Amino acid sequence: MTLEGEPMGPSITASLLAGVLESAMDAIITVNAQQKIILFNQSAEKMFGWPRQEVLQQPFDRLMPGRFRRNVGLLAQFGTTGTTSRRRGRLGTVMYGLKANGDEFPIEVSISQVDTPEGTLYTAMVRDITELHASQAQLRLLEASIAHLNDVVVITEADQVDEPGPRIVFVNAAFERQTGYSREEVIGKTPRLLQGPLTQRTELDRIGTALRTWQPVRAELINYTKSGEAFWVEIDIVPIADAKGGFTHFVSVQRDVTERKRAEQALVDSERRYATLFSSAPLPMWVFDQADGQLLKVNQAAIEDYGYSEAECMTMTLSDIHSGTEPVCRPQDSAGAAQKRQGPYPHRRKDGSLFFVDVVARPIQFDGQPACFLVALDTTARVKAEDEVREHLFTLQRAADAAQAITVHLTIDGMVQELADQARGVIGAHQAAVSLAVDGNWAQAVHALSLSGDYLPDRSQLPLAHGSGIYTRGANHTRLVRLTQAEVQAHPDWCRVGSPAGRNRMMRGWLAVPLTGRDGRLIGVLQLSGKYAGDFTQQDEYVATEMAQLSCIAVENAGLLQEVSQLNTGLEKKVAERTAALAHQEALFRALAGQAPQIIWTAEPSGDVTYLNQAWFDLMGRTLQNWTGWQWLAALHPEDIAGVKQNWTLASAGNLPFSGIRRWLCQDGSVHTMAYRASPVLDAQGRVAFWVGIDADVTEFKLIEAALRRSNEELEAFSYSVSHDLRAPLSTINGFGALLARQLTGDGNEKVRHYLARIQHGVAQMGSLIEDLLSLARVTRTRLCYQQVDLSAMARRILDDWRVRQPARVVSTQVEAGLLAHADEALLRVVMENLLGNAWKFSVRQAEARISVGQQLDAAGQPVFFVRDNGAGFDMAHAEKLFLPFERLHTPSEFPGSGIGLATVSRVIGHHGGRLWADATPGLGATFYFTLPRPALTA
Repeated sequence: MTLEGEPMGPSITASLLAGVLESAMDAIITVNAQQKIILFNQSAEKMFGWPRQEVLQQPFDRLMPGRFRRNVGLLAQFGTTGTTSRRRGRLGTVMYGLKANGDEFPIEVSISQVDTPEGTLYTAMVRDITELHASQAQLRLLEASIAHLNDVVVITEADQVDEPGPRIVFVNAAFERQTGYSREEVIGKTPRLLQGPLTQRTELDRIGTALRTWQPVRAELINYTKSGEAFWVEIDIVPIADAKGGFTHFVSVQRDVTERKRAEQALVDSERRYATLFSSAPLPMWVFDQADGQLLKVNQAAIEDYGYSEAECMTMTLSDIHSGTEPVCRPQDSAGAAQKRQGPYPHRRKDGSLFFVDVVARPIQFDGQPACFLVALDTTARVKAEDEVREHLFTLQRAADAAQAITVHLTIDGMVQELADQARGVIGAHQAAVSLAVDGNWAQAVHALSLSGDYLPDRSQLPLAHGSGIYTRGANHTRLVRLTQAEVQAHPDWCRVGSPAGRNRMMRGWLAVPLTGRDGRLIGVLQLSGKYAGDFTQQDEYVATEMAQLSCIAVENAGLLQEVSQLNTGLEKKVAERTAALAHQEALFRALAGQAPQIIWTAEPSGDVTYLNQAWFDLMGRTLQNWTGWQWLAALHPEDIAGVKQNWTLASAGNLPFSGIRRWLCQDGSVHTMAYRASPVLDAQGRVAFWVGIDADVTEFKLIEAALRRSNEELEAFSYSVSHDLRAPLSTINGFGALLARQLTGDGNEKVRHYLARIQHGVAQMGSLIEDLLSLARVTRTRLCYQQVDLSAMARRILDDWRVRQPARVVSTQVEAGLLAHADEALLRVVMENLLGNAWKFSVRQAEARISVGQQLDAAGQPVFFVRDNGAGFDMAHAEKLFLPFERLHTPSEFPGSGIGLATVSRVIGHHGGRLWADATPGLGATFYFTLPRPALTA
């Protein structure tokens, strides 16, 4: 130990220096002027992982990654500049050290220079900043995250909770987007600048109370943007303490919940509306518990329809009004199925009456519990109608069975009597009579009578025997007659038959149905009287008419059979002659088939080919033995085999003709496309004897079809190319015209401006003309896509569009309802837009313009659609020019236009196979008529 002020010896100084070096926290490395390490303390060993014996006298750059070794020479610069830097490498890059295991780590370096007798030494104090580097990276990440948050972040100082409020020290970009304030405008100010007249005072007091006690708080507030627009925010405020526990700042995170608040208010309004709708709906509605069916809510319509009071309904379950044995309706699993009708179910009113309903059930949440919403639709009328339909179908089935029984008879007498019996049984009447003229002679008519047991004793006194004469003497011709009992008594012919009492007892109504031949001539009459229950109905008319028609066919067929029977006597004589003729015809057929240019073939019912004509062998070669059976499949294109087999399977299953397209691989390597068709030939028993088919070569047609398709595509491309080539110079003229117009602004030369206006008008007219020409060209190339079109709705929409374009005009329009057509909707819209556009344009000078759209029937009973106006009209002497392109009956100065519209309309109607014509008077308006062919019209 040395005395104060006494210098230490060299040994003590060296020991002290060594102790300081070894105890230093930082790595201390000294290098000489040749950059060799001569000092490496203990902290350096720990930091770099090298024992000092291995690094002493080693180059200093051994401790640095390769990319930093060029900077080792900078050590000498510190001696000349006298500068040391602990932050070396922080300007744009980070300095890194290299450990013995090859790991890199960030460092800070401080370098000093000492001149000694042995030369200049450089000492570097190195500090590992790995943790500092990671902390800084996390801080930068946090700053970037806050800056890019969609939520608003506001940091204020923690003092001055009361007036004037804490000062803002930070806001993120979301704050600026949401409020409209910039960061510079709010730093140093209080968040109270966002408050306004609707900001809730109670919430502000609650927030202040929490912050004064350093408690976090959440609230929903109404704030205001810089422009004064109110918005809702959900705000979370948390006090932040420093390392000593003192609160220094408040951090506020705010989220815009304006849309949520609006949605919540909309939900409240919606629930209020639905409650009103539920209570006032005209259909019975319930809400019931899904678990036990307990009714939870019922509307007024249910109370009125079922007769229970609301209080009574609240004590009931769904089973109390459900009367059937079927399970009570429950909402189905899927959302789509839950909205389908279920039923019908029998329901019971309070008075005990039953009625049928369909229900729609849907699961809902009611007062926080799972429930079901149910609507009931009364289907009593529908169920009754379905019962009537079933009864009618049963009657029709009986009529069909009766018709079959009638056709079994081979004689006229048997058929007539069977018709009388069957008609009385099917209709349900006590009396039926049939009279049938023989060869149109009523004097030799065949009569048949069918009576129930109640009328058999009075068979000889029945007034119905006079009915055929009364029918044929009247003006009925071939019309059906249906009279009630009272109408029979008042009939001028029936009142002369028998006594009133007898007619009243034996003629309870009269139904007379004419029997007509294939030529429409009256050949007989079917009469019925005394229906079992009530009067004869329209359904009875229909059933009796069907039976009468079927019977007429059977009677005429029976007559034909009799003629055939008479012809059979001479037929046998001709059989032998015909047999020889048939043999000759068969030889002729084979000769013709052999010479036919198309392939002709026959096959067994199993599909085995038995015959092929010469046309086949010309294409395929070889002999018949090589192609019989199913061997011909070898010549069929592999892609067509499945389709041909499927066609054969379907056709052979139903003994139906079949057809299609298939490709054959010919012996010369060519591929021929064939359109084939085959039909079964039936034997006397109706069984397939064999199949005969023909393959027609359509290869050239297919090539022509493909060429035509390519031609159409090229024409379409050419149309668009021409359109583009024509539009380009027009656009140039129009553009330079506009530039010239701006140059002439303020120029007093009116004549020049007039010329320029004429040029621009001509360009616009030419552009419109190009579009009209393209539209006209596309009409006939457009493939028709037929569908039902509501012309009434289409006309109303087009007229509404014109009213929007010219709101100043007052035009009276009338569109007939229910105008339906079956046509291409897009092309029909072109027709209506042109016709209605013309009507609107040419009626512009009328003080009271009128436009009407409707339909009328032509002489053949087909609909004719028309568009009528009271406009300028035209001279019908020039009507033949009306539908030609560029032909106009008015000058452009009178009415603008290109002259293409009506030509387009004419092509569209012609494309549909319809007609278009017009009728007009100058000064009184015009009417345009068009028709569509009957197959394209909707019934």
